Amino acid sequence: MQLLRNKSSRIQEMCMLLCAILFLYCQISSVGATNQTYIAEVMIEGNASLDVSAFLAGLQWLATDTATIMEATLIAQCEIIGDETTCWCENGYIWSDVVCDSVKTCCNTVKCVANISDYTPLCVPKVNVSLVGTIDTALLPADLETTLQTEFGAMNGFSSLNVTKRTSGDGLDFVVNLSAMFKTTKVEGILSTVQQSNAGILNINVTSRGLVSIDVPTWKVCYQSTRKLSCTIEEEMNSCMWQISRTDLGTQTVGAGTEVDILSLPTCTLDTAILLLNITSFWAGTYTCIFTGSAGTVSHAASADLMVALLPEEINMTSIPPNPDCSVAQQIQVNVTCSIYKSKEEYTVAINDTRLSPADPNSAIISYYRTFTINCLGTRLQSLIAYCNVTNSLGQNTTAPLDVPIIYPGDPVCEKDDPWPKTKNGSKATILCTEPGRVGKKERLCSSKVWQDPIDLCIKEALNTVAAAAGDFEKGVGATEDGASLIFDNLKNTTSVQNTYGDVKATVNVFSTMSRASSRVTMGETLLPNFIDSASNILNTTWDTDDKSKVKLATSYLTSVEELVKNIRLNTSEGHNASNVQLQVCRKSSVCNRTVFNVEVEVNSSASEVKTIGLQKIASLLPKGAFTDAIYPSLVVSATVNESGPVNIRLAFPTSVDDKSYSTPHCVFWNITSERWSQEGCNYTQLSSNISFCDCDHLTSFSMLLSKTPVDLPFMDQITYIGLGISICSLVVFITIEALVWHAVVKTNLSHFRHTALINISLCLLLADCSFVAATFQNILTDTLCILLTVAQHFFYLAMFFWMLCLSIMLLHQLIFVFHPLRKKVFMILSMTIGYACPTLTVGATYMYYDKRTDVHYYSRSTCWLTYDSPMKGSIHAFLFPLGTIIFINMFSMVVVIVTLLKPAAAESNKKDDKEAAKSIIKVIIFLTPVFGGTWILGLFVFLMDDNKSIKPLIHYSFTIVNSLQGLFILLTGCFGEKRVRDEIVKLVISGRSAKSESKKNLTVSTAKK
Repeated sequence: MQLLRNKSSRIQEMCMLLCAILFLYCQISSVGATNQTYIAEVMIEGNASLDVSAFLAGLQWLATDTATIMEATLIAQCEIIGDETTCWCENGYIWSDVVCDSVKTCCNTVKCVANISDYTPLCVPKVNVSLVGTIDTALLPADLETTLQTEFGAMNGFSSLNVTKRTSGDGLDFVVNLSAMFKTTKVEGILSTVQQSNAGILNINVTSRGLVSIDVPTWKVCYQSTRKLSCTIEEEMNSCMWQISRTDLGTQTVGAGTEVDILSLPTCTLDTAILLLNITSFWAGTYTCIFTGSAGTVSHAASADLMVALLPEEINMTSIPPNPDCSVAQQIQVNVTCSIYKSKEEYTVAINDTRLSPADPNSAIISYYRTFTINCLGTRLQSLIAYCNVTNSLGQNTTAPLDVPIIYPGDPVCEKDDPWPKTKNGSKATILCTEPGRVGKKERLCSSKVWQDPIDLCIKEALNTVAAAAGDFEKGVGATEDGASLIFDNLKNTTSVQNTYGDVKATVNVFSTMSRASSRVTMGETLLPNFIDSASNILNTTWDTDDKSKVKLATSYLTSVEELVKNIRLNTSEGHNASNVQLQVCRKSSVCNRTVFNVEVEVNSSASEVKTIGLQKIASLLPKGAFTDAIYPSLVVSATVNESGPVNIRLAFPTSVDDKSYSTPHCVFWNITSERWSQEGCNYTQLSSNISFCDCDHLTSFSMLLSKTPVDLPFMDQITYIGLGISICSLVVFITIEALVWHAVVKTNLSHFRHTALINISLCLLLADCSFVAATFQNILTDTLCILLTVAQHFFYLAMFFWMLCLSIMLLHQLIFVFHPLRKKVFMILSMTIGYACPTLTVGATYMYYDKRTDVHYYSRSTCWLTYDSPMKGSIHAFLFPLGTIIFINMFSMVVVIVTLLKPAAAESNKKDDKEAAKSIIKVIIFLTPVFGGTWILGLFVFLMDDNKSIKPLIHYSFTIVNSLQGLFILLTGCFGEKRVRDEIVKLVISGRSAKSESKKNLTVSTAKK
């Protein structure tokens, strides 16, 4: 508030002041809701006897919903003596830029002798502002410091200039201290003038401190809490950014990530804010917000510290010994250690609720110790459970468990194999890496009392640093295009030399991390060569690990590389080629033709950009899924477009496999969602002998495989389904008939044995056929259902054969030991054991054996049936061997029956026609072949015969027709072929008709009576 005085009465002066304040209040109230600040000037003509400051301090200020007068302060005074006007600012105020720019003689003076009383604002509050500047020069000008002093010395509120010359001579740094605010354009003009007047200046930048207000909690915030940090400035700016500084991290840019949201995007002219979503020790540090002007040479910054009630990100628990051995002692002392990194936070640490003190509080790693005593003669514990609880200053806590396996006498173990300690069976031993320049650990599993191959998870220290930087990038620290380029640059350098499995795993994790971040942060083409080279480098390494881990890693690799290729923005790049990865780009062409690793790729699309990538050596690492019996080429080809719309792709694969047994090519693509190979939308054509074509109507990772499965024969599926339908219905009828005539036909032990075997054979065949039909619905089956159906088929078909064996053994026993018949109890125990226990053991052992194998699987996803890899290799042999053995025994039994029939025929040949003997033999063959599994001999021929044999299709058709109708043959021979059963069926039919006729007669009589 500015006052001008002349002579008047004291009462008049007070009234004038009150009226001015009331007028100001009315003006503000009429504006409505606003955040603006209004400055009013009150000019009072009078003498200097009025104590305005004391008068203002005693007033009660008005407040309404639309306006509040918060404060009124005397900021300037002017005196008019004659024609001369002298003005000055009160303590804590300085001339405004309006005054300094208009009357330069008044700038940086206490009193201004000029008529400036009508300037608004006349004075502004003093602020401490500093300008920190850097000047890069090719040759340092001699008078540069003088130029800086002249230009900045003319600024309003100039206090001092400190210049520091660099010892290298390539520039200088300076600090300007001011006590007044300024316009950004004013400093930009000064910098432009300095640069133009000194030709040797390459670059000049200034950052101010004191013009930006930053809002950061001044108290310690909770661990894993959410907080908003914000900054404001009074002048509109062009752009803004946030930085975080930590001792271990340096200064990094904060960008969008999984743990931070940038709230001020896309514009931040007057304010900016970030939201920290998961505050941990990672986010404790000094935050700086920076606003930059349109010229890019002047920035305004403010900083503040964010204090976090920390909790350790990593708690390492170990025990000595790692596997307490009760087989060598009655009592064992186990020393448990809980280790955390040193922190500024004051932690309370307890192991199993016992509060502990650190062994060495000044160490970089703080360790806490507790000793446990294991009584080996007491209650037998499988393991010692210890847990370390860490609590921070705000009462938050985190816990880490430790499971220490205990070895007792008789427990299966893996003996000590230096450096691997004696380990309990089923447990995993871990040792730290000792190789120079590597960090991490090695693991080794003790399984079935045998040490498995060690898994080397050690990685290079440099690669570990890159992985940590990628993790920071995903969270939001360093999440810029330059930050991404630096990560891939370092990744290429660290993967260019020999890599272990641990290095491969860490590199794939970096790819996965960066691919997720690429959806939020722009990544440009500058990082493309380093990305392609590093992706190629790790394919030169053998991925020595178990099959499941290898599949998971390969899937993650392919998905991540595809996503990065899709999201990297290319402007002029035509791609990049490495030894195992090639990337080619097409632009503004309706038909894109590119070649990667001798595979010609043609993409028809209206997209303005098409990216085609080929990857060597990756197909064999991906899970085969439904194509277990196939061989895979090493190449996978992928294509992406930058626009949605219809697309068609043709890939020309050179035919490199000359093996007629692998005669069924398939065009497949890698389905990212289901993580499996699929043929949907892809068709195979072969227009020449050495080129195979894949035509697809979608884009993803493509490959071509050659299947061991023979070429499909015409009408084979139809014959199978019709035959199985007839067989299933026949078996249901047979079981129903057996249930109806059981008591009538089962009169002796022999008949009981035979019909019991037939019932179980029919039941097992019925369930096996139903499982077979269900397994054909591949499009709706999950992996779990597929394996269940495989087990069901394996079990029920084997059970059918083992019951056939029971029937065969029973018949053979009756023929050989005529006077020593089997007792019913003995037969039932023997048949149940053979019929169900044997197939259960066979299936269980087979599944467990192949479940542990990494090279051959138990079942094929494409057929939901057992696998065949090569002779004597594949789970199908666990079906073929029992089948072949049982068929051989059954055929032997049939021969014995035939020989037995021929003996009396030979003795009585002169009395009986030989035709009767032949009829008996034919009858035996017809009746026993279906229930002895004789038709499955054709199946053995199908499996053993070479695919190129011309007779094989005929054997295929014969086997399919005969075996699919096996249920019908059992019905015909088991029911209608046995006279006693036929007679009972006739009786049932006749009695049914008689009952129906009697019922009809009774109904007629009853109606007549009415």
